[in-house]
Amino acid sequence: MSAMTPMTRPFVARRRPLSLASLAALGALAVLAHASARGQEAGTGVDANASAAVGGKASGSTGGRKGLSVTPRVSVTETWTDNLTLAPDGARDKAFITAISPGITINSNSGWLRGVFDYTLDGLIYTKSPEKSRVQNQLNTKLTGELVPQALFVDVTGNISQQSMSAFGQQSPSSQLDSPNRTETRTLQVSPYWRGTLGQFATFELRASGQIRDSSDGGTGLGTASSGDSKEGQLSLNLRGPQGRTLNWGLSATTQRVHYDQTGVDNRTSTALGSLYWIPDVDWTLGVNAGVERSDYFGKDTTAVYGVNFRWTPTPRTRIDGDWQRHSYGNSHLLSLEHRMSQISLRAVNSQSVVTANTPSGLGTNYQLLDQQFQASEPDPVKRDQLVRQLLALMGLSPDAITGNGFISNAASLQRRTEVSVAYNGQRLTATLSGSDSTSSRLGLAPTGTGDLSLTDRLRMRGASVALGYRLTPLSTASVSYTRQHSSGDGVGSTDMKSLQANVAIRLGPRTDANLGLRHTTSTDKVFVANLGGSGYRENALFASLSQRF
Repeated sequence: MSAMTPMTRPFVARRRPLSLASLAALGALAVLAHASARGQEAGTGVDANASAAVGGKASGSTGGRKGLSVTPRVSVTETWTDNLTLAPDGARDKAFITAISPGITINSNSGWLRGVFDYTLDGLIYTKSPEKSRVQNQLNTKLTGELVPQALFVDVTGNISQQSMSAFGQQSPSSQLDSPNRTETRTLQVSPYWRGTLGQFATFELRASGQIRDSSDGGTGLGTASSGDSKEGQLSLNLRGPQGRTLNWGLSATTQRVHYDQTGVDNRTSTALGSLYWIPDVDWTLGVNAGVERSDYFGKDTTAVYGVNFRWTPTPRTRIDGDWQRHSYGNSHLLSLEHRMSQISLRAVNSQSVVTANTPSGLGTNYQLLDQQFQASEPDPVKRDQLVRQLLALMGLSPDAITGNGFISNAASLQRRTEVSVAYNGQRLTATLSGSDSTSSRLGLAPTGTGDLSLTDRLRMRGASVALGYRLTPLSTASVSYTRQHSSGDGVGSTDMKSLQANVAIRLGPRTDANLGLRHTTSTDKVFVANLGGSGYRENALFASLSQRF
């Protein structure tokens, strides 16, 4: 078991509609094209039979094949809804929605570049409704390039998804519906780093990281199109004694800056820490650290920081981590449990940390939820991507569907969060259960003018999701899922949404799939702020889709 990585940060850590989307997509594709050329020079070519995503859902596996696989796809979905605009009873707008969704999945699991690139362009056409046609982008990419063998690396992470702008605005069960509280959020992070040794004395890692978030227009009345835009930069240096010692040491220095475009606020944090680690047994790692930290959440302040941490791995399938750190603006902690059995995976986390604008809030999408749950059991991003997409395809769930509420922040906050998730994967029955409860409190002065944390000092979000899938035949699966989202804030009010969905997924051919389903959603709110919330609604929908991989 490797020793715990020393803590290097004082805390844990989305119109120019296609500017950042194009940058992320074209940049990642260019790198992958270069990797393909290098692979072909080495006689590796493209594996046409590798795993593929079907309308965002995967089927098949590379089966351990090495190299680069490229799988294009296209899907067509027809949806009938009795409430396109999510209006109250008596004002419903019935409509048909046609979604044409070409996409591509690229996997690389060998050579100098490893990772996953998955992109879908959703073209939405509305019939029997004045709603205009539009496009949406969906991107999930995680790439690691080894530029100099065993020395110089670069990590690239990109995401484009639909997100709620406000936890108190109108919540929607689908990004295809006409909700003024939905926006397209794009994030891109590039992190080069250098790893090496200082003789027999120590190992080191020098890392730089830059991240940018950009959001499309929204209509909640919470601010301008740039209300969620931000930039973040970080530089860190870590030193650690040689591995294999029972008693080891570490030194770290980190500086970070976050800029919020809408408010013009800059938050800067710098930390220097010294750490000691003791490994009394192969299953245990114990650590202490101390140092100084400079932050400006409540004015420029330099204070002492210190903490303790541990990791216990009683079995290869069980891991328990704990961490506590003292900070002047609010102590942070983390307690997590992960356990895997032959068919069941369990994860529970309780944490408190500073959340910046570029830290995801809420449960995220189906894909992000399962990807996070399987990180410990499957660290390889390519294999984990295949595992997650196979499970979603089996249950007939969209990877891009939102599983929890959230909001776009333009200020740093202190968030206390509890998450629990369980997954069961049997021969015919598959089940997932997840829940979260988070409370966010702003740090420093109230953000100027916009954002949920300018309306309340304390925002609580709770979400729960359960899904069951049953294999009817070798070529068909029935599934049902239920989600509930609840948000509340002191002096603002609350929103509550419940959604039930059932569907059947059918394999029509080796590369063709069909999906039939229905959805029922109810939403209520008690919001006391003008231009937020609504009068509640009910929505019913029928949908059918056909997906083809090439």
